[in-house]
Amino acid sequence: MKKNLLLAIVLLFSMASLQAQINLKDKAKNLAKDKTKQQTETAAPAESPKERTERATSPGGGGSPLSRGGGGPQKSSVDLDFDGEPFKAAVSWESLLSQESRYFNATNGEFKLNNLDVAFLPKKTKSGQAVSYESYDNPTPIMRMEVVDAATKEVKGTLYYSASATTAPFHNMELIEKQGWPYSVKLIEGSYELYFWAGTTHFYTFPLRVEKFTNADPYAPVSTFYHLRGPWEEWGYVNFGPDGHFIFNFYHTYQTTEVENAARWDARKPYKCMVKLNRDGKMVAVYRLQSSSTEFDWSDIHAENCVWKNFDMTFNAYPPPKNDRPFFLKDNMKDGNYTVDVLLKEEKSGKETTYKYAFAVKEGKIVTADKADRTKNPDALQFLEQGRDTFYVKRM
Repeated sequence: MKKNLLLAIVLLFSMASLQAQINLKDKAKNLAKDKTKQQTETAAPAESPKERTERATSPGGGGSPLSRGGGGPQKSSVDLDFDGEPFKAAVSWESLLSQESRYFNATNGEFKLNNLDVAFLPKKTKSGQAVSYESYDNPTPIMRMEVVDAATKEVKGTLYYSASATTAPFHNMELIEKQGWPYSVKLIEGSYELYFWAGTTHFYTFPLRVEKFTNADPYAPVSTFYHLRGPWEEWGYVNFGPDGHFIFNFYHTYQTTEVENAARWDARKPYKCMVKLNRDGKMVAVYRLQSSSTEFDWSDIHAENCVWKNFDMTFNAYPPPKNDRPFFLKDNMKDGNYTVDVLLKEEKSGKETTYKYAFAVKEGKIVTADKADRTKNPDALQFLEQGRDTFYVKRM
């Protein structure tokens, strides 16, 4: 009897221990379920494909799908005091048109600008605080460039910039190439406008267009090219060397679908070049003179397919004194109406093309083009910012 009672007691304790273990396991499962449920309820709802597209293409909300590198920051909310500067801010044309500042791949339309010079950026906000445009001072960049379809005004992509002060009144804009941010935009056939923003203000616009041309040959290594068009073909400029040398600069390119391979789409093409400077219809300087006679010398230049290059020319005075070849200097620029004749001859075909640029000198100074004259061009968004010592002149 005692033995049976002892057995019953042991069995009872075993069953109670087993039930306790089962209850503990059930509680653990329930706790895990509750935790998962809580995480599910507090997590952001899943995006539909449509919602992802809308977020990616909204201004400042992730960048255009045509932009490489994904999204970017929100728009800057800094309210800058543009009225505190002597002139409206503008991007320098010399940097905008520079080959060194621009990347454009003519086979796929990939485009970006870097190292741009911008004049008269505000030094303070409207509330009076000092402004730094450096990226390490601004998690949200103050400066950005929107690429806009000129017809629809749709933003095709946005690039973000920092800026550092250089020679007053200029800052240098540098593209921020940060992981996850766009660092280029695709420009295919169409007209575009580059909108430059500083804080909440759109302060400058630069128009350009892209033309598409194709090669019908199915064996061509590249069948489609995109050609950048704009002020490169309409303007040149004059500047002066450290010793006052007169220097004329012009832009030139050519276009062809006949290329060796896809990696060499920007194939070079040789030209013979001669440039003459005339005052009131009479030649006063030339690039270049032969060392032992008054004969003109052809120079060799190389253009690149679909790439706008800058060619700069320093001139000899003409006619030269006997046994001397002095340079034409700023001090030699008497008042009058000037033209620069740029003669280009294709090396293989011999075809010749002449470009003429015109400007005037008055009281010893080059007369500023109307587009670069603030008294004649009230449109600050499309002012031709040329600085103090550069003078843009239009092709005739």
